Amino acid sequence: MGVIGKVLREPLVHFIVLGAAVFGAFQLLGERGAPAEGKIAITPGKVEHLVTGFTRTWRRPPTAKELDGLVEDHIREEVFYREALALGLDKDDTIVRRRMRQKLEFLAGDATAIVAPTDVELQAWLERHPDKFRIEPSFAFSQVYFSRARGGESAAVVASKALAELERTKAEAAPPDLGEATLLPREMPLSAVGEIGRVFGDDFARQVARLEPGRWAGPVPSGYGWHVVRVSQRATGGPRPLAEVRDAAQREWQAAKSREVVDATYAKLRGKYTIVVEGAASP
Repeated sequence: MGVIGKVLREPLVHFIVLGAAVFGAFQLLGERGAPAEGKIAITPGKVEHLVTGFTRTWRRPPTAKELDGLVEDHIREEVFYREALALGLDKDDTIVRRRMRQKLEFLAGDATAIVAPTDVELQAWLERHPDKFRIEPSFAFSQVYFSRARGGESAAVVASKALAELERTKAEAAPPDLGEATLLPREMPLSAVGEIGRVFGDDFARQVARLEPGRWAGPVPSGYGWHVVRVSQRATGGPRPLAEVRDAAQREWQAAKSREVVDATYAKLRGKYTIVVEGAASP
C-alpha cells in the first residue's frame, strides 16, 4: 500500500488520469453524434482586426512572423472555444454566466455612447444634479495653535484666554509670539473646504466654514490641538457653468442614459418570462 500511495501522489500519474478523463469526455461526445467539427475561416476582415488590435497596443504594425503568431493564437482560441461549447463547459458556470450578462448589458447600454446630448439637455441634467460639479465654498483665515500635549493648564483653557485677549484688543493679526510653533500654516490663503480639510482635518474645516468673517473665534478643535481662528475672506460656492464642465457632464449624462437603457431592456426582456420563485414566503 505504501508503494501504491507513493505512485498515486506522482504528478505524472495525475496528468495521465486527467488526460484520460478529457479523452473519455470527447469519446462520449463522439458517441452521441455531436463532435465539435467544422470550418474555421480566417477572413481578411479578421486579419485586419488582429492587426488593428496589435497596432493599438504596441504602437506599430506586427511583423510577418508576429502576424502568423496572432493568427495561430486566434485559431487555437477558436478550437478550444468550440470544443468547450461542445462539452457544455459553458453550462452552470457562474463566471461564464456573469460575463455573458455583463456583455449583454454592455451591448444594450453602449448605444448611448454615440448619442451627443444638446446643450439644453446637459443644462437640464446639471440642474437636476447640482452637486455633481459644484464649486466648493472657499475661506482664507489666520490661526493660532495650542498643543494638547502642553503641561499646566489645558490647551483649550489657554486658547480661550488668548481669544479673550485678541477680542479685547480687536487685533486683526495675532502677535507672533502668541501660541505654539507648528508646521501647520499660520495663514491659510483662500482655499476650498476640501483643501482645508486635507491640511487641518475635515471637522476643523466644517467648523471654520461656519465662522463669521472679520473676528477671532474658537477655540476650534482639530486632530492636532486647539486653534483660535479669524476668517478674513470667504467665497461662496455654487454650480459650475456648463461651459466649464461640458465634457465631464456629457460623460456623466451618457453613463446615466446607458443605465436607463439597460434597465429598460431588462424590464422588457424579463416580461418574456414567467418568474416562479419556489419556496419564497408569500407577501
